[in-house]
Amino acid sequence: MEIRPLDAHHRAEFDRFHAIMDAAERFERPLAGMWSLEEARVMFTELDPGERIDAVVAVDGGELVGAGAAFSNTEDNLHASFLIPWVEPQLRRRGIGSVLLAELIALCRNDNRTDLILETAYPFERQDDHPYRRFAEKHGFVLANREIRRILDLPVDEGLLDALVAEAAERHDGYRIESFDGPIPDSLLASLCHARNQLGVDAPTGLMEFEPERITPEMMRQREETLRKQGRTMISTLAVRGADEVVGYSDLVIPSGDVPNVYQWGTLVVREHRGHRLGLAVKARGLQELQAHIGPERTRVQTCNAEQNSYMVGINERLGYRIVEISPSFLLRLPAA
Repeated sequence: MEIRPLDAHHRAEFDRFHAIMDAAERFERPLAGMWSLEEARVMFTELDPGERIDAVVAVDGGELVGAGAAFSNTEDNLHASFLIPWVEPQLRRRGIGSVLLAELIALCRNDNRTDLILETAYPFERQDDHPYRRFAEKHGFVLANREIRRILDLPVDEGLLDALVAEAAERHDGYRIESFDGPIPDSLLASLCHARNQLGVDAPTGLMEFEPERITPEMMRQREETLRKQGRTMISTLAVRGADEVVGYSDLVIPSGDVPNVYQWGTLVVREHRGHRLGLAVKARGLQELQAHIGPERTRVQTCNAEQNSYMVGINERLGYRIVEISPSFLLRLPAA
């Protein structure tokens, strides 16, 4: 078996790479979402100013039988990488995943990455003995954090959202809530970057350790362009103080395909501005904006939160999110070079 870099610009090879990813992610997960083929093609071929993707394939007898990728920030958190090996269900138990993971670990070791993270998802009733957990632990990874995946059925009752928006408004005098479904205005960009850079250190991460990110306005503009090329729409709902200080945000992403899913990305309120119900405000207002944008084919929003993040979990429960599976992270910590 040969392990080599993916040629993401070779159409047939990438189509096969995506088919392996898709089959692996959806196996025994009826509610799983996945990048569409064209969304993934853009992601793996467009250069990101703050992230590198090292993608590999396993080839046996001239046929692609496995896929893998390591996602690594290049401007911050240079100690960490997120690894994903993918094998189609009918080809498992042949050692393909182990060979792919070994190659990804070697790539990260050569890049002086010390904290390697596997993220996965499976049913609660199998959390102690699921094959994904056994695979991670077999290769030296330890359980580092538990996130819970939840789904919100759409549409959400508009009366509920109106009531939550009104409730939050009583506590956030001096702030305003604004939503954008395209490029963020220049005047808000720098402070929004500051807020987004705090997510990795403010969200509970268990044994994993992160430093603030270093997203810049230039990076954000390039990522907005990538979203446009993917055909995605991102609705960003912001809490703003004064003329242009973003102190909180919540992002909802409508993919170009992957019906019926919508994805809740990051939500954060800057520490100094907590206690004003701004988290509830941006999430409820964001759902109002979402429901004005989508048609009946979008029937659910997916989100994931650390189980110990009681504040955000509480908001999600009030909005009507329901638990569907556990999404744990496993950590392999390598010695520093």
